[in-house]
Amino acid sequence: MLQRLLISGLVMAMSAHVLAQKEKKMFYRYTTNDGHKVVSQTIPPQYIRNGYELLTLSGEIIKVVAPAPPEADAERVANERKAAKERARMDVELRRTYSSVQDIESAKARNLLELQNTVNILQANLSSVKLQLKAQEAHAASIERSGKTLTSEVLKNITTLRTEEKDLNVQIKQREAEYQSSADKYEQDKLRFIEITTPKS
Repeated sequence: MLQRLLISGLVMAMSAHVLAQKEKKMFYRYTTNDGHKVVSQTIPPQYIRNGYELLTLSGEIIKVVAPAPPEADAERVANERKAAKERARMDVELRRTYSSVQDIESAKARNLLELQNTVNILQANLSSVKLQLKAQEAHAASIERSGKTLTSEVLKNITTLRTEEKDLNVQIKQREAEYQSSADKYEQDKLRFIEITTPKS
């Protein structure tokens, strides 16, 4: 009799344990692309983005995972996070480089002065080349008026000077653009420095 009771108790305990394990077993309830609800022990990867619910065997909802945002929104959020991270990095660098607005103004003045000096040198070189080219062209015209043939040396000089003139014009435009870009960058740095160092009221 005692043996039967022990066996019965053991069977009941085992049944309770199995039932408890079944209760712990989880299921996914997800929506397919065509709108059907599916309950399964696994969820296909292509449906994870649609969102899903995690259920017990008895149907109790223990977790809800919202649908992933559309790819366009996800890309926008990712870009915003990336921009915010880059902004934070630049703010740290700005604080490390400058200790005051005056530091930024001084650095701006030095940098722009160097760029302006470079532009001035290029413009002086351009003026010199233009004078030489004008003289060479006048010399060539004089030769042609006399009925003589231009020598290869004269033609080469004119070609070389025209190339130099063109190159110098390009360099001057590049340096002037760099000057303006640098001036704008210092102003942006100054405004941002003021923004991140001014105590919030």
